[in-house]
This record gives sequence, C-alpha cells and structure tokens, in this order.
Amino acid sequence: MVSLKMYKSRYAKLSLVLLMASMLSGCKTLDAALEDDYRQPYGGSDRHPLTVVKAPITMEVSSAQGTLQPRQIDAVNSFVHQALQAGVTPITVAQPSGGGGSARVASEIASLMVQQGVPRSYVRFANYKGGASSPVRLSYVSAYGQSLNCGKWPDDATDTEENMLTANHGCAVQANIAAMVANPETLTVPTASTPVVAQPRVAALTNWAQGTATSGSSSGSTNSTANAPSPTP
Repeated sequence: MVSLKMYKSRYAKLSLVLLMASMLSGCKTLDAALEDDYRQPYGGSDRHPLTVVKAPITMEVSSAQGTLQPRQIDAVNSFVHQALQAGVTPITVAQPSGGGGSARVASEIASLMVQQGVPRSYVRFANYKGGASSPVRLSYVSAYGQSLNCGKWPDDATDTEENMLTANHGCAVQANIAAMVANPETLTVPTASTPVVAQPRVAALTNWAQGTATSGSSSGSTNSTANAPSPTP
C-alpha cells in the first residue's frame, strides 16, 4: 500500500517534469516566432531586379573619305534596323560645324534611313562643334532593360554555413534577360492578352455534350480505318 508521503513525492516530481516541459515548449514557440522573418532575397530576381531606362543610342560615322564606304553603309543599315526594332523614334543626324565632307555623308545617311523605312519626318539634322575631320553622329532614344552590375564578391560571398544566397546569385541570368527581351516595356507593364475566340469552343463543347463527334475526331477515325492494314489470311 502506497503511503501518503510517497504519493506526495511522486506528485511533486510529476508536477516538476510537466512544468519544465511547458517551459521548454514555450521557449521553442518563441524561437520559432522570432525566426519567422524575411532574412534574404528569395532569388536572383529579388537581389538583381530589372529596371527599364531610356537613354540615347549613338553611333559615329567617319566623314574622312567624303562619302560613305561599303562597310559604313552596312553599319548604318544595321543601326537603322536596330532603331526600327526598338520603335520608330526621331533619329538625329548631327554633323560637325567644321564642314568638310560631313555634309555629303550626312545626306547619304539620311537617304539610307528613308530607304530602310524610316519616315522622312523622323530624320532630324543637327550640328555640333567639331573640325572638318570629325565624324557624323547618329542617335535615337530607346528604352532597354538594365540590371545591376555583376562581379561583387564581398568577404562572406562564399560563406554557405547558413545556406544563404551568394551576392552574385542570379546576376548573369538577369543580365541575359535584360539583353534579350524584345520589348523592355513588358518588364514593367505586361503585354495585354488577346481575347479568347469562344465560338469554336462552345461548338465543340456542345457537340461533346450531345454525343456528336466533331469533325476532327470523325476524320481521324475515318483515316485510321481507311489506312488500317487488311487482316492476314
């Protein structure tokens, strides 16, 4: 028979164990709540976000020969093609104030632009201070995607003890996306989706609900039957 003194001793030990367990449970819950925070960027798109900037795209064409050379013609055509792909904006043809053969070169460049599809009203002429041997400068304003510069290696860049992302994580991928995107404006404003053509879908669902074979399934079954090999006797 258990004595009252022994019963009280066991009850006291059990109470102490329950008290310690509740305290440990409370500490664990508190630690979990304190660790539930945003400690680092989730991926490369967070650490190296893309932005859309507008800046002039320029090219210089030498006027030393007094006329466009074959390689210069190819370069101007490539520049115009790039400008048209970016969107038709005014293209400035700036020639030096020193004269020389720059006036003729500028006129030939303007003619090439019109031949490539640039409206004549979008070809703007300008002058800048320069000698007779200075080049003709072409420029237009374009929007393009831009990311942060890669190559940052702080002292703790390779420290993976806490399984943290490195400073350069995703930088190259973001830079490639910024260089390859066809329309940089979609980086900030997504392209609107085209409306769904509902009539063919409604007709197909109606035929399916009524048990009527669609033209695609009927033709497929006919073709499969017609092309099936004859049984071997």
